[in-house]
Amino acid sequence: MKFVIGYFVFQILLLIVILVITHQTDKNSRKAFLQPNEVPEGFEKTSETFIDTKTKKTIYVYYNRHTGKRIYVEH
Repeated sequence: MKFVIGYFVFQILLLIVILVITHQTDKNSRKAFLQPNEVPEGFEKTSETFIDTKTKKTIYVYYNRHTGKRIYVEH
């Protein structure tokens, strides 16, 4: 009987850990897009664009040749 109770307690704790990890990952995946006046120096606009599924706004991709970093700008 102790094994069965221990098993269920373990399953509940595992579920809680998975929910916490998923919540943190979801927070990290929400990107805050920059505004056009916030583009740092050295970044060039590329031909890449996409529509943000949540806000339905057009997002433009900017690229820095020296660092290889990409940023996303909302228009």
